[in-house]
Amino acid sequence: MTLHKILIVDDEIDNIKSIFNCIVDSNQPYVIYQALNGEQALKIAINECPDLIITDWEMPGMDGLELTAKLKSLEQTADIPVIMCTGVMTTSDNLELALSSGAVDYIRKPVDKVELIARVKSMLGLSDSRKELRNRLLAIEQNNKFIQTLIRNLPYPFVFYNFEGEVLSVNERFCDLISTSMHQITGSYLYKIFDTSNTVLHKDQDAKLRTYKAEIKYEYNYNGVEYMISKSLYYGTSALPEGIMCMFTDVSELKERHDEIIERNKRELASGTLRLVQLSEVNNSLVADLSELIKYTNIDGAQIIKKALNKFSLNTGENFWKEFEYRFESVHESFNKKLNQSFPDLTPSERRLCSLLRLNLSSKDIATITSQNYQSVDVGRYRLRKKMNLKPDVNLVDFLTNLA
Repeated sequence: MTLHKILIVDDEIDNIKSIFNCIVDSNQPYVIYQALNGEQALKIAINECPDLIITDWEMPGMDGLELTAKLKSLEQTADIPVIMCTGVMTTSDNLELALSSGAVDYIRKPVDKVELIARVKSMLGLSDSRKELRNRLLAIEQNNKFIQTLIRNLPYPFVFYNFEGEVLSVNERFCDLISTSMHQITGSYLYKIFDTSNTVLHKDQDAKLRTYKAEIKYEYNYNGVEYMISKSLYYGTSALPEGIMCMFTDVSELKERHDEIIERNKRELASGTLRLVQLSEVNNSLVADLSELIKYTNIDGAQIIKKALNKFSLNTGENFWKEFEYRFESVHESFNKKLNQSFPDLTPSERRLCSLLRLNLSSKDIATITSQNYQSVDVGRYRLRKKMNLKPDVNLVDFLTNLA
């Protein structure tokens, strides 16, 4: 436990002893310093930084008023509470003068023990409160310095503003983004200087952020550049949010690269689907030929051919569909997810049919790939329409295309 330190200042040693004894008799674990004049007291105060100073008013050299004024002028001693103690200066004017010099309390001599202990406890509480406040302010200041350094060094445009839209801080990259100086931006209202034609959109995102208290991200084209705008709440030292931090990430190159990958995957999907149709045709022909061959073999030969047909059909079909589904997902990333969310009761074969229809394949090609006849494919399409509750004038392929 940190002990409170008290400095007693008086040019009369008996007065110091009297105050000292009163404090000691309170049975509190105080550390007590003594000074016989203002100059000595000032040195002790600077070196030891006591929690409380009790000083006589009239002293040779630096008196109590001068000591108090000097203490208040120094940063390291300005917050130390001072009790002025005197047996001569006891009028209301004297009290006002003492308080105006920086003293926080006043006590008359001869000192009353009960009154002195009450004042000491009160002033030590004040001292503790001041220290706590100073430490908090220091922490806030250090935190703000860290934040400002972080903001300045972010490689992306960044702006920090309060809930009224007043800009509190920005970095140079944001200034470059909107072609405005930092001096003009700070303290102004964000949506009066940034993208004024779309203020409603950005404010709606701010409102969503404050409602759900989770990071908001949305893509936005500003001056021909694609940005990912990220917004999050700033809490500072409070339990309640104090503002909004907003960062702009240029995703033009990433989107361009993503679009290139999607286009490449589309070409591969189209090529793979065509190959799947061609291989299915060959496989179906081979299966038909082997099935015909069974007629011209003995029982043992027929059994061998049937086993081969079963293995061939199973392995080939699995490999075809694994490759197809992988390439389909790489192009139409959210299709199956949205399909399952909208129509959770579809069977695996119906979901597969949806994927083939999404590629705008004909019933003939679908029949070839799935080893069905045309009628089976048409029946499958009819069942899909019923499950999806589509009206007669709604095109099934167009509906599935818009679903993705």
